[in-house]
Amino acid sequence: MMSDTASEQTTPKISDTPAAQPEASSKGRQPGGVRRVARHASRWLLSVVVVVALVAGGWALTRFATPEVDLSRQASTVVPASVESTRVCPVGFRTGGSITSVDAGDAVGSGSIAAISDSDLTVQSVGQSEPTPFGTAGGVATRDGVSASTVVRTSTDHQSALGVLSGARVDDGQSRGTLLADCTSPTFDSWIGGGSQQVGRSTSVRVVNPSSLASTVTLTVFTGEGQLLSSTGELNVEAGSERVLPVSAVTTTDQQIFVRVQAVRAPVAAFLQQSTVRGLEAGGLDVQAPGAQPATQQNITGVRISGGADRAGLAGEGGWEDTQPVLRLLSPDEGTVAHVTVSGADSRSFDVSLTQGVVVDTPLGDLPDGDYQISITADASIVAAARVTSGGRDQADFTWLQSSDAVTAPLSFAVPSTPTSLALKLSGAPSSTVSVQVDGASRDVQLDDSGIGSLDLSAGQSVEVRPTQAVHLAVVTSGGDGIAAAALAGAESAGAVDVLAR
Repeated sequence: MMSDTASEQTTPKISDTPAAQPEASSKGRQPGGVRRVARHASRWLLSVVVVVALVAGGWALTRFATPEVDLSRQASTVVPASVESTRVCPVGFRTGGSITSVDAGDAVGSGSIAAISDSDLTVQSVGQSEPTPFGTAGGVATRDGVSASTVVRTSTDHQSALGVLSGARVDDGQSRGTLLADCTSPTFDSWIGGGSQQVGRSTSVRVVNPSSLASTVTLTVFTGEGQLLSSTGELNVEAGSERVLPVSAVTTTDQQIFVRVQAVRAPVAAFLQQSTVRGLEAGGLDVQAPGAQPATQQNITGVRISGGADRAGLAGEGGWEDTQPVLRLLSPDEGTVAHVTVSGADSRSFDVSLTQGVVVDTPLGDLPDGDYQISITADASIVAAARVTSGGRDQADFTWLQSSDAVTAPLSFAVPSTPTSLALKLSGAPSSTVSVQVDGASRDVQLDDSGIGSLDLSAGQSVEVRPTQAVHLAVVTSGGDGIAAAALAGAESAGAVDVLAR
């Protein structure tokens, strides 16, 4: 197993029963009433002395404390070393699962992973007893034919540059689609937008616990009707294991979904997956890693609109309504108005009114084909995602893209062998240049006047983005069968933990 047996600690039990005292002699003692009055008077006098001392001490602390010392509690965000040195890849697709029992579902299809780090690496599939060596510092490590969720770790717990992508092309009866994911650090709190539970659509949450401690997970589902009151309760995820949690356990009709996965005791990696079937025909697959935490500003990069003519011909047919691109927004804490700006092959701005806890989908179907970024601002914290499709009837597929935090420090990743055609999408300051190293060679990317740039990638390449100012990044399919996309997040935002200092 991946877990280490935790040693139990036994805490000595402290009895609530006072220890027996020797019985006092009755010879020469005072009458009971006088003795009680004297004892109560002594206690009252002692209490007065203690209160006066505490008040005086508090006054002295206030009077003489150094003005430069802030005694209030301060919160800071850190990335634990063990979290930073771990990535979890949701390779392939999994069907089935259960809320009421421990169930990892069934694997459908297989895929590949690619990793790069400044430390040596190990790799371990969920269920594998021990990790195995995977690659040496500075080199690209790849593995094909992977059919299980996989954990990649650096050989040391010090903070290391570690980037891992996984991808797959699944074609198995009614399960057909292209998958791509940024392998994520385990965390205690994840937000993921996507999925649908209308007829022919199935959505589930995959939870992987790569640590040596069991984790307790809570799943919260938001829909177009608001936050679901049905509770999944606390779900146990054993050390070194995976669970698949079908959203159908809490809703079977909602088309707009955002999920929040919270963990205690041990961090977990959560992923949202969806399959679509129209009649007997496969309609696509998708697996998404978490997006950015709720904030008043969100950005979705890598939105690639294609197949507009094909979608137009399908728009009036039943069951094909969800082939249109949409923007999905949620304000979890309070109502607000989101201001949306779409930039790229076409530009437009609009407002979306949001009610607390209610997921809202806004169609983007009339955008011409091309690359886009979507910027959203609001007075209240929001989360965001966008859906795009391949458009065609014969090779129908879709993908969700999560909002992501800006990357301000060097970020490295390696390119997997599947999908076969990938491109790096960048967004930032219009007409600026972003420094990118591909296999050690400079391949600087010029952003256009809408702030978007693109760089074609090949399997097995190492890529390092070296921004001089904030950029947003995504890797997307650039051709071939199906469509897939993954937002990239830096280590500073993946797996961060808020620490409250006194």
